[in-house]
Amino acid sequence: MSSASPTGVDRLRESVGVDAQTLQATVAAPVRFVGFWAAVLLPFAYTPLLFTDLQGSTMTAFLALLAVHVCSLVLGQQYRT
Repeated sequence: MSSASPTGVDRLRESVGVDAQTLQATVAAPVRFVGFWAAVLLPFAYTPLLFTDLQGSTMTAFLALLAVHVCSLVLGQQYRT
């Protein structure tokens, strides 16, 4: 009976010496911070677009900023909870 060979993730974890919980705690806090503050500040970026004629590239920019805003709301939802 042969044992399963370690995957790339397992080898990386062993070489770095960081477990998944530590990595998640290290990465999650800054992502939540950026997500929260992006969600707060992005309405100031796309509000001027509402006062222009939303056609062509202006509409594309508005929809892109709106999509980024929704993503930032999801990412920053658990900030400071």
